[in-house]
Amino acid sequence: MVIREYNGPGDRNAIRRICCDTAFMGQPVENFFGDREIIADLLTLYHTDHEPESVFIAEHENMPVGYIIGCTDIKRARRIFLGRILPGVAIKSLLRGAFLSRKSLVFLYRRAVSFFRKELFIPDFSGEYPAVLHINIESRFRNMGTGEKLVMKFLDYLKEKHVRGVHLTTISADAARFFERNGFTLLQKKKVSYFSHLNRKTLFRFTFGKDLAVAEVEKNG
Repeated sequence: MVIREYNGPGDRNAIRRICCDTAFMGQPVENFFGDREIIADLLTLYHTDHEPESVFIAEHENMPVGYIIGCTDIKRARRIFLGRILPGVAIKSLLRGAFLSRKSLVFLYRRAVSFFRKELFIPDFSGEYPAVLHINIESRFRNMGTGEKLVMKFLDYLKEKHVRGVHLTTISADAARFFERNGFTLLQKKKVSYFSHLNRKTLFRFTFGKDLAVAEVEKNG
């Protein structure tokens, strides 16, 4: 397994594919939404097109099998996403009829309900943890140390950039345990209901953070 830097259109296509193959707690996006193109745009377009230097690929036998994407400044990323990406994706969704299927409409309704219940609110952690990361790996390459290697590569990259901290969110309990094992601190745990029609279990959104300055002191001392 090789962990390397992002390298253009081939990696972009692989990231979009893996993203959609793993978007529902490690399962395909078709579990909750009918248009892969739109989901790939929403979840990956900023990273591949606006901050590719913060993208790293896990490669096995010259084939991308996983990735870690992120940003060094969540406030900057949010401005670009809201101002330059989201309007285009909204128009593209209308032209493609992305929300016309029953599955997509149900998901949109569930997200709206969660919004009004204030389930989607995340405190502003950008002061102490300005960077963000997200990781996805093909199912057959999980539990092989690939995730740890990707995370370590990304954390080393952030330290070189003198970024003070990083945070992330996940609704996967397995992912939550993974980040706890890798030294991340739980910042918030909140019940969410927007997938309750697909998963009978109670789901939580976990937010984790890692103070890179503290981690560096502990490593050296």
